[in-house]
Amino acid sequence: MNNRPSLFFLTAALCLGFGPQTGDTRNLVVEPNHSTIQFSVPISGGLTRITGKFTEFTIDIGLVDNDITKSQIRSSIKVNSINTGISARDEDLKTKTFFDAATFPEVTFVSERISKVKDGFIAQGLFTMHGITKSIELPFSITGRKDDVIGFASRYSIKRTDFDLGTSFKHTTEDNFIGNEIGIEIDFWTKKPKVKK
Repeated sequence: MNNRPSLFFLTAALCLGFGPQTGDTRNLVVEPNHSTIQFSVPISGGLTRITGKFTEFTIDIGLVDNDITKSQIRSSIKVNSINTGISARDEDLKTKTFFDAATFPEVTFVSERISKVKDGFIAQGLFTMHGITKSIELPFSITGRKDDVIGFASRYSIKRTDFDLGTSFKHTTEDNFIGNEIGIEIDFWTKKPKVKK
């Protein structure tokens, strides 16, 4: 199933996450100054690895009846904000060989269902990257909570070939130079609502 992320995200958000809801609903947003979305990729068969992060993203939570399992999560990452610490590599990752940021400027996730499990929660939903949408089960835990300020952590991995990411890349001397398994680490907390004066 291939969609332009912008069209998909708008449709999914209206249908799944932030349309009319019943119960007591509070819309919580991420506090970006103390939140991180980072990734790691093994290189040369695991001989080493590179790490990076995205510096521009939004994560919104429709918290229903103060119950995470009744709630919805939606997120959007700006591909152009990728930062691996080497500007030439970042520019290469934005090209058609990899993310093709000009055509697919966002990576998105919209939850359809959240379930409680032994070690935390599972958010099942639609993940779109590089114009390809797949259903995933994203594990996460709550690291702390005080009223509307909630801390979250998630550890996950995806196969880049499932999203046709870098499949045309050829290293000059080594096959399978870039690993297929991409590790993802997400840590964030939500903003404390401003008190109206």
